[in-house]
Amino acid sequence: MGIFTREILPLVKALRAGDRFATAAIIRKTSPLLDRDPLRDAGEAQQGLLDRAKGACAGLLALVDGQPPASLRDVLRYVAEHRLFAVPDVLLPFATADPDPADEDDADENEEEVDNKSETAAWRQALEAPFDQVDKYDRYVRGVSQFDTHQGVKGLEFPRVMVVISDEEARGFLFNYDKLFGAKGKSKTDLDNEAAGKETTIDRTRRLFYVTCSRAERSLAVVYYAENPTASRDALLQQGWFAEDEIEVVG
Repeated sequence: MGIFTREILPLVKALRAGDRFATAAIIRKTSPLLDRDPLRDAGEAQQGLLDRAKGACAGLLALVDGQPPASLRDVLRYVAEHRLFAVPDVLLPFATADPDPADEDDADENEEEVDNKSETAAWRQALEAPFDQVDKYDRYVRGVSQFDTHQGVKGLEFPRVMVVISDEEARGFLFNYDKLFGAKGKSKTDLDNEAAGKETTIDRTRRLFYVTCSRAERSLAVVYYAENPTASRDALLQQGWFAEDEIEVVG
């Protein structure tokens, strides 16, 4: 993602701000358009290279601010076509124009043979995201976003906290809020571990829930996605997790 977060995104921000100095600094630093050797070889024709870089920047801004919103792949193709930045090898297959229809048909026939969890498949899906998602992604991985994982907030505090819980979206097996809240029964493994005095899924989930909820200094909201909201509400009341007037079933 470095080409998007460290090169393209800063350039787009500079262009949107009309900061010509920052724009020029970014292009001079990393763009192949203004590499030292091409500039030297251009001699008196250097102005042509500068005009080309300026035009490429203007086209990039028009692309990302246009309608419909440009995808990451759209931006990647533009960058590759105009040589604004060097495209990493792993992304080169996605930086070319649309494949020949015959090749696309062959690819469809072999789709079932491709592991959907492969790196190529992951990039194919990720590059369909709108380009403006890059800024949100960058803020998240740098730890300056308003969002974080349940484990990631340990040790932090905030005036207001919203804890979002969804066992389905978590797609893991170490934690299970349905079991913790009583909306789902214990498994045989849970019962065996409990009898043997070992740590259970419910133990781990209870500790994680404490971590997330204790981050709040003034107010706390818990958004719990349940398969059966009404039954889950009843289970929470039976366990005494919340008072009746603290639970609202939505949808």
